[in-house]
Amino acid sequence: MTPAPFSTRSLDSLSSSLPGTPTMNREHAFRNKVSISFPRSRWCGNLKRTGAQVSMSMAVRLTLLILAAGQAVASAEPALGIRKSPLRQLLSVYSESPLLEGARISIYVLDLETATEVFAKNPDSLVNPASVTKIFTTAAALCLLHPDYRFKVEVLADKEPVDGILRGRLYLKGYGDPWLVEQRLLQLAMKLKVAGLKQFSGTVVVDDSFFDDRRWGPGWEQEIEGHEAYLAPVGALSADFNTVRVLVFPGKRIGARARISLVPNGGDVRMAGTVTTSGRYTRIRLEMEPGPRRDRIKIAGRIHYRSAGWEGRVRVSRPALHAGYAFAEALRQLGVRCRCHVRRGQAPQRAKHLATTWSPPLSEMIRKVNKYSQNFMAEVFFKTLGAEILGPPGSWEKGRQVMSQFIKDNLGMPPGTYVLHNGSGLNDVNRVSARQVVELLRYMWGRFDARADFLASLALAGADGTVDGRFERPGIIRNLRVKTGGLHNVRALAGYASNRAGHTLAFAFLASDFNCSGKTITGIIDSFASALVESDASLRVDESALVVPESAVEFAGP
Repeated sequence: MTPAPFSTRSLDSLSSSLPGTPTMNREHAFRNKVSISFPRSRWCGNLKRTGAQVSMSMAVRLTLLILAAGQAVASAEPALGIRKSPLRQLLSVYSESPLLEGARISIYVLDLETATEVFAKNPDSLVNPASVTKIFTTAAALCLLHPDYRFKVEVLADKEPVDGILRGRLYLKGYGDPWLVEQRLLQLAMKLKVAGLKQFSGTVVVDDSFFDDRRWGPGWEQEIEGHEAYLAPVGALSADFNTVRVLVFPGKRIGARARISLVPNGGDVRMAGTVTTSGRYTRIRLEMEPGPRRDRIKIAGRIHYRSAGWEGRVRVSRPALHAGYAFAEALRQLGVRCRCHVRRGQAPQRAKHLATTWSPPLSEMIRKVNKYSQNFMAEVFFKTLGAEILGPPGSWEKGRQVMSQFIKDNLGMPPGTYVLHNGSGLNDVNRVSARQVVELLRYMWGRFDARADFLASLALAGADGTVDGRFERPGIIRNLRVKTGGLHNVRALAGYASNRAGHTLAFAFLASDFNCSGKTITGIIDSFASALVESDASLRVDESALVVPESAVEFAGP
C-alpha cells in the first residue's frame, strides 16, 4: 500500500495490497523471441513488452546463462529432465542484480541444523531495518518479561461506595496495557456494577505515571504531523490503541446526510463536518485538529448509498484523558449514573482497590506486533522493559539500556556495533546488519521456553499478516515465517525458511537507498526467500520451481 511520493511511514500495514509474483506463459515467450536484459535507467521498475509476458522460470535460466558467460550452471538429471542450480549461485543472481546498483544491501543466510553459512553479501554492513526492529523488541520482551506476562489496569477510590453511591475521586491507573480495547473497558465497568455501584459523581483521575510524559519515540518527530493511527502516542494508560474509530453509514436516500459515530464516544473528541449519501463511489477524508481541551475530527466526503459502511481511525493527542472519558462512557452504557469530569493525577497509596482488568498474555500480544507490524504496541513493550527492569517511570532511554544489555548478554554484540533507539523501527534512527538479525533469530531458535511463541508471532508466507497475498505459490505458502520491514527507500525481510530437506534456514535481507521502485525490490527479496524454500539437502534448486519478479527483468522486442 504505497502512494507516490512515499511518506516516511511504515508500509507493513499496506503490504497486503502488493500483488503476488505473477507467472508467465513459457510457450508464448518462445514464439515471440523474447530477450531479457537488466535496465540501467533510474526508473528500473518500468518494463518494455512485446505483447506477451515471459516465463519467470525461463527468465531465471536465461539470466544465469548471461551471468555465467555461456557456461552451464545447472546440473541435469537426464532420466527426469530436471535442471538444478546451486542455491548460492542463484542467490548471487538476485543479490547482484543491476537493479540493486548503488543500494545499501546486507544479506545473510544460516543453516540452523548444521550451523553453516549458506550465503552472505555485506553481512556486517549496517542498514536501516525498518519494522524488522520489532523482532528485537518482542524477543527481549519474551525473554525478560516472560511469555505469560500480563499488563493490568486498576480502578481505585478514596473510599468505598455507600449504598451503591460513590462520590469524590475514582482513580483509573494504567501500567502500560496496550490492549485496553472497548470490550475490556466494558468488562472493567461491569465489575464495578456487579459489586453494587449504581451512581458516581465526582472526578475520574487518570494515572499514567508508570511511563514518563514523552509520547512519541525517537525518530517519530520526522513525521509527527497528521492524524494517522500508526503514529498514535504512547502512554501508560491507553484505550483502543490511542485511536478513535470513525464509523460512517449511508442515509436513507441519495443526498441525505450520512450517519457518523465515534468509538469510543468520549468527551475528549468532537466531530465536525458532514458526509453525504451519494450514487458515486465512497470517498471520505479525515483530519485531526488537537485542541487545548478537546481534539476535533474534521470529516468530509461522500458514501455510496449501497455501502455497508465505512470505517477510519485517527489518533488522539492525550492518551490518559481519552482512556478516562472512554471508561466513564462504559459505566454509562451499563446503566451506572455517571456525572463526572476527567483529569490527570496520581492515585495515593491509601486508595482502596475496587477492580482490576488483566490483558491477554504477552505471548498472544506479540503476534499482533510481528504479524501486523503494530507500532504502538511495540513501543509500549519497549518502555515496559525499562519500567520493569530499571524501575518506573518507563522511558525510551531506559528501554534502550535494557535492550542493549539483553543483546550484549545473549547475542554477544557490544554497544556501538548497532543502533536501536526505538522499539518499532519507525523512520531513520535504527541500524543493524543482516548477520546481527540472523544471530537474534538463531538465539530465539535455541530458546526452548520462548521459541514456540516467537515463531508463532511471525507472519506466515501467503497466509496472514503483512505477507497475506505474497508468496502465494503452493510450494512456498506457510514455509516461511517472517517479519517484513518497509519505509521510504527501505525494504527488509527476515525470518525462517523451511526447505525441501526439512532444514530451517535463518535469513535476513536488508535493502535501503535503492534507485528503483519499492515494488521492484520487494519482488527481488521475495524471489530470494522463495529460493531458500525450494532448495534441497544438497542446497541445489530445481530451476522450474523458481519465479523471477516481473519488475526484475526488462522485455525487449526481437
